[in-house]
Amino acid sequence: MSKATSHREIEFKFRIPEGTELVNALDLRKLLDALDLDVRAPESRSMVATYFDTPNLSLLRWGITLRNRRGGGDDGWHLKVPAAPSGTAPARDEIRIDKDTADIPHELIAMVSPLLRRQELHPMATVRTLRQPFVITSHDGTPLIEAVDDRVDVESQVTGGSGSSFHEIEVELLVDSDAAQETAARISHALIEASARPSSLSKAAQALGSAAGDPPDVPDLPLPDPTAPSIDALQAIFASYLRDLLMADVGVRRDLPDSVHQMRVACRRLRSALKTFRPLLDSEAVEYLRGELQWLASELGEVRDTEVQRARLCGLSDDEETTTFIANTLDSRLRAATSSALAALRTDRHDFLLEDLVLLVREPPVTAGAFDSAGQRLPECVAVPWRRLAKSVRKASVNGPAHQWHEVRIRAKQARYSAEAVAPVLGSHFATLGKSLGKATDILGSRQDAHVSSLVLEELAAHAPGPIAYQLGLIAARNEVAGNEDIRVFHKRWADIVHQAKEAGLD
Repeated sequence: MSKATSHREIEFKFRIPEGTELVNALDLRKLLDALDLDVRAPESRSMVATYFDTPNLSLLRWGITLRNRRGGGDDGWHLKVPAAPSGTAPARDEIRIDKDTADIPHELIAMVSPLLRRQELHPMATVRTLRQPFVITSHDGTPLIEAVDDRVDVESQVTGGSGSSFHEIEVELLVDSDAAQETAARISHALIEASARPSSLSKAAQALGSAAGDPPDVPDLPLPDPTAPSIDALQAIFASYLRDLLMADVGVRRDLPDSVHQMRVACRRLRSALKTFRPLLDSEAVEYLRGELQWLASELGEVRDTEVQRARLCGLSDDEETTTFIANTLDSRLRAATSSALAALRTDRHDFLLEDLVLLVREPPVTAGAFDSAGQRLPECVAVPWRRLAKSVRKASVNGPAHQWHEVRIRAKQARYSAEAVAPVLGSHFATLGKSLGKATDILGSRQDAHVSSLVLEELAAHAPGPIAYQLGLIAARNEVAGNEDIRVFHKRWADIVHQAKEAGLD
């Protein structure tokens, strides 16, 4: 079976109106030569790509394309997913499987299944491209840029098979370097000077018509001002967190770094928002969703906790043999935990949860109070988790038991997420408070990690050879010192946090 490969694609697109200076590949070659670039031109290619999506274009509306292409030198299945921009350049990750089959590889379907939610994929458009590539190299022969001159014909099943044609130039970085960025900028400027128009429209989007520009199932909603009804703020907050959850879910399935952590955080933010705004929501619906989100977070928890402990304990070790013992033992646990988490993501229970969360954004189960102004109701909601945090801090002592400070940490996270959720609506005082609480939860999280490390070290020592068990004991002593220092740092910051809460009108 062919293995999926992935690479980061950073490119600029330009549309060439008919009748402009750039009417064929020869003109592009002249333009590149005029920039004093070293250019070579491989043979032209004729390519045919079939694009797959749901009937309502679920993938494309998320900025994702899935195609089967022949004739481009990279025949097979290609999945393109938006990635974090590189500088000013848009970026996408392209996952490719050079599998010669008419059936969509299940590996690619699995990656985007959170966005499909059991919808079926069908061929939606055919794109035929005559491509003339140009490779731009540095003076030492290092390839920097590929510029391609494409003549494109498209046929769409969405628009009844009607066809259209256009002329496009793509400028893609072959390496993400300063030299490549500078060269791409020079080419882009010259193309615009020659009447080319910058474009963000993919060939698939061009083929599939105006519906391709519709928002995804969970749109990026603007945050309202304080005079708007509270329900508008709730929808925007829930939508933001659910978008984060869905994108992290895709990342987990792609095995991207930190994706499990991001997905777990998105679960917690959603649970926190449902609890904070419970006075404005139907209590039965809230408790059900919070319970399901807790299940999902717990399924991810073992993966994240093991990742954290591996990094922490290896960092505390100064003995190579002991470090290797820790890493090997926890890597084995991590593989088992990851397998279990992925199994949970493939269940109907997970699919139903995502569908319920999409419905939460579309039609929040609100009470009458949700139609009062956000400026009136949201501060009342945020005040509750703040008061609970302040009470738990007053009860805790510097040398108190670990479970006491774990409770403080949980309360601090709830207060933090609440302040951060409403800050775009209620203003800078809540943003400042949220930022300070974020630093506080990091400190308390380090304390909790130290407590868990003690338990893990005890377990590791029970199965370790004598010399390694002795080293694990030394690590345990260093770990205890670090944990106690975290509590002292938190207490030094607490007075400022209380002041900021008063500034926000919460105390």
